[in-house]
Amino acid sequence: MSTLSYVLLGAGALALALGAAIPGRDTATMPRRAVKRRIYWSGTVVGVVLLFLAGLPDVQSAVAFAAAAIILMTGSAYFRTPHIKIGGKVYSAYEPHRVPDPPPGV
Repeated sequence: MSTLSYVLLGAGALALALGAAIPGRDTATMPRRAVKRRIYWSGTVVGVVLLFLAGLPDVQSAVAFAAAAIILMTGSAYFRTPHIKIGGKVYSAYEPHRVPDPPPGV
């Protein structure tokens, strides 16, 4: 791996960690959970792209890095957070996380 690959690998890991660690804040239009959900998935997308680029020019490594990050972040979101919301429904392994988002400011 080249130096650039190591830099991209570190940046991708940092993006994943920051996306998971940065807390959400209430806004006038969205509750904290919705803001945190967007931060989480934005960090995941940026991290996956950076990890994919870190694995290039070996496509097999690039796909493996990206797939591992997607599985890790999706599994973490399902088992520990209310961050998977599809069609207005929250999916989570933990029952209290399945409730709809509270209104903004609550």
